[in-house]
Parts: sequence; C-alpha cells; structure tokens
Amino acid sequence: MAKHLTDKDISNVCELLDDWPTDAKLTWDRLVDAVAHDYKLMTTRQTLQKQARIKNAFKEVKAIVSGNTPKAAAARNRHLPSSLKAAADQLEKRERTIARLEAENSRFLEQFHTWLYNANQHGVTFEQLNEPLPTKDQK
Repeated sequence: MAKHLTDKDISNVCELLDDWPTDAKLTWDRLVDAVAHDYKLMTTRQTLQKQARIKNAFKEVKAIVSGNTPKAAAARNRHLPSSLKAAADQLEKRERTIARLEAENSRFLEQFHTWLYNANQHGVTFEQLNEPLPTKDQK
C-alpha cells in the first residue's frame, strides 16, 4: 500500500523530475519505478498525481521530453562533443530546476496574498498572524 508523501518526498520527486534525461521516455509508471529505485519509496501513480507540485513538474518535463517546446527542438538539433553535451545537459537541468522553483514560489506568494486578504476580511490582525508557534512545553 502506498504511503502518504511528506514534503521531503515531494521535493525528492520534483528533483528527480528536474534531473530526468531529455532523451528518456517519461511516463507515470516510469516515474513510480524511478522513485522506488532512487528513494526506496513505494508509491503509486495516483499518489504522485494528487500532489500539485509533482503534477506540474511532470507536465513541464513531459513537454520537454516529448519535444513540444522550442528548447527541446533546439537541443535535438545541436551536435556537440560529449564533454560539451554533458555540460549543456547539466545547465539545462539547472535551468529546469530554477524555472520550476520560480513557478512554485509564484504560486506560494499568490496563496499568501489570498490568506492575507481573507485574514484581514475576518478581523485577524498582523500581530495575531505573526505570533510564534507554541512549543511543546506551552501546551
């Protein structure tokens, strides 16, 4: 039975997708197998698809792997020596990671603004929002 994913598990799967080779086919089943192999995490396609961060990262990488982006077409058309190809692949992976993290950051900021607006509408003050979390001793 598949277990619930922690934030660390979700980050690991997203990093795995960031590092997915552009010349390898990407399917949900292959991703499940890769997660099991790399992180010893037994999960299902449905469990992975429920997580918005994983689903978005999968969609972005799938577009690149299937060649549906201008970058993917340009990558297929360039012929480089193996040392430069390795460097170009590493650079492309970093760019994918940065793009994914920027998109996640944007979604988190949007969520924060929604919460801030709703808190203001319901009379919650900034001081109340900024109160520190209770420690175990304060319960």
